[in-house]
Amino acid sequence: MKSIADGPNWLLRLNKDERLIKALSQFVREQGIKAAWLNGLGGALWAELGFYDLPAKQYHWQKLDQLLEITSLEGNVAWSNEEPTLHLHGTFANAKLQAFGGHIKELAVAGTCEIFLQSLPQTALTRSTDDAVGLNLLNL
Repeated sequence: MKSIADGPNWLLRLNKDERLIKALSQFVREQGIKAAWLNGLGGALWAELGFYDLPAKQYHWQKLDQLLEITSLEGNVAWSNEEPTLHLHGTFANAKLQAFGGHIKELAVAGTCEIFLQSLPQTALTRSTDDAVGLNLLNL
């Protein structure tokens, strides 16, 4: 990953074969980022996406094992149990321009993934489990 800072903001470029969640988690730890919002685009060699089944309180995961365009990547950074927690959603398109979207569990970058990360230096976001919905929600 390559990065440049502009005040509290970061421009990130992930390279081919890098894992998005793994690379971002490491970057957030190294930079001491306690809260951030991000968006991005690029390409993926594959992506594992999920849909949250609220009544069952569980994710249904599906791996898209194909070359994909990352047409939109959105999310935030918070912390839970002393670990960064990335909440990322994405929209992807295949070679037939069919779109897929969902919660990103992980993906491998194809040609590149370019991300704008806006750090919130005056804020420390945390998450904790909300038993009513079964998700780790932001503590606001």
